[in-house]
Amino acid sequence: MAETNSPPESLIRRPFRYYMRTYPRPLIAGMGFLLLTNILDGLWPLLLKEGIDRITAHVSMNEIGRTALTFFAIMGSLSISRYGWRMGFGRFHTYTAEHLRLKAFRHLTRLTPSFFMRKPVGELMSLLTNDIQTFRNAIGSGLLVFTDGILILLVVVPIMLSLNVAWTLKALAFLPLVPLLIWLVMKKIHIASKNQQDAFARVTAHSQESVAGIRIVKGFALEETRLEHFNQESRSFEQACNRSAKIDSLFHPVMEFGVTAGTVVFLFAAREDMLSGAASIGTFVAFHRYIMKTVWPMTALGMGLSQLQKGFGAFDRIRELFRESPDLDLGGTAPLSHFESLEFRRVSFRYPGTQQWALKDISFRLEKGESLGISGAVGSGKTTLLALLTRQFDPTEGEILFNGRPLRDYSLSDLRQTLTLVPQDVFLFSDTVTWNVGFGQGEQFDDASAEEAAKRVDIHDEVTKLPMSYQSMVGEKGVTLSGGQKQRLALARGVVMDSEVLVLDDVLSAVDTKTERRIDEMLRTLREAGRTQILVAHRLSTLMSCDSLLILADGKVECFGSREDVRKRSLFVQSLQEIQGEAR
Repeated sequence: MAETNSPPESLIRRPFRYYMRTYPRPLIAGMGFLLLTNILDGLWPLLLKEGIDRITAHVSMNEIGRTALTFFAIMGSLSISRYGWRMGFGRFHTYTAEHLRLKAFRHLTRLTPSFFMRKPVGELMSLLTNDIQTFRNAIGSGLLVFTDGILILLVVVPIMLSLNVAWTLKALAFLPLVPLLIWLVMKKIHIASKNQQDAFARVTAHSQESVAGIRIVKGFALEETRLEHFNQESRSFEQACNRSAKIDSLFHPVMEFGVTAGTVVFLFAAREDMLSGAASIGTFVAFHRYIMKTVWPMTALGMGLSQLQKGFGAFDRIRELFRESPDLDLGGTAPLSHFESLEFRRVSFRYPGTQQWALKDISFRLEKGESLGISGAVGSGKTTLLALLTRQFDPTEGEILFNGRPLRDYSLSDLRQTLTLVPQDVFLFSDTVTWNVGFGQGEQFDDASAEEAAKRVDIHDEVTKLPMSYQSMVGEKGVTLSGGQKQRLALARGVVMDSEVLVLDDVLSAVDTKTERRIDEMLRTLREAGRTQILVAHRLSTLMSCDSLLILADGKVECFGSREDVRKRSLFVQSLQEIQGEAR
């Protein structure tokens, strides 16, 4: 089911309670079968007692046979009930993990670029995988074994009391110490687990960066340097794991000590009753079985609380993600079905956390069907301007008007259906050529549609030379393709969107002049069909067919006007004409 809302506060504050209320049926079924399992498991030592006592009393084989059949029936029912609680709890923690993973992924997609500028990709991947799995273990096996331990005590201790009160009190004399020991250890586990998750996230982030940038690493012969950095992060993770393991390892011996010590006490306590005949051999054997059954609850309490604390530590990081909110107002509701005009009205912008203006006092206007070329030196603000236009950020000052209304009045989905950006940094998915070209078109997009788009951007012949033509895998980030091929596939992806405004951010920088001219003809055809275009480029040949030019310098407008006007007045354009020989 599609998730449309941000995570509710009840999930963020009390995740365990939230999921118990969200998925009560599998949880109740699991709990019910678990209780039945413990009741049945608590009965069979009584049948063992009865069988031993009947054998020592020399009763008939028929009576012993009835006891044996009853024992067999209980053990068979026990198998069925164990299957039941495994199914119930399995569904519960699976539903929980799926829901939480979808919520986290949905929330990530709602966050704006400023968040991703602060958070490494590897750390976010660790959160979506490792942290959610740790929380799943807590609400699944952690909650299960903790509840199992409590239920066993609730079943076994009353039976022990019914067999012999004095033996029970003496054998379980050390149990009151358990809550205190648990309280002392659980807080340390919570802190150690969170530190472990943080260290794992750093290892994941470093690994992701190294693998993604392996060409750069090898190009600069920095394999050993990256390896040393990885070793440092790995050692930090190892140390965090060891600290967590040291604290975690205290649970089992501490929990089991009280029970094993109780067994020794029981042997002395039962001695007189056994010698005097006040207690039977069957009672002694059954009681000892019950003492041994209390070993698991103590272990289960330790294991359960350990996993629960690790889950709390993991959810602390998930909670930090859920507390993040978009720094843009996404509540626009004005309808947007077509494009009429675009206006930048004295727009200024600086990136969050910086004092330097990336853009300052930018003003221009673009009408439907017109084309605007944007150029300027590196760092002049071209890509930043497009980021504001596509509403990745909002202006710090001034206003951007779309059809005469502020850009923030429209929903992002409507805006981005009307306006398509082909970014400078091309990103192709590890899938087929057809899938990448038709990204955003849905399942109905086929090879024929991809072929038509590829011909328009002059890459069809090159695609057909790939091993499986349009069904060829391009590799992660298009690693099997050249820079020019990736740019043209990205351009084809933008063209097939058929939006009214097409924005191209220097997407022809890696193609040769001949190919550029063919693509320019295709863009002319689109403009003649009424599609508005904004082209960012450093080559004048890419921009000379545009109706007007906007030249930026240090985040400000150096010149804006018609092609001929800008060529006469812009010092930057004149310098490019001399360098590139493109004064025509």
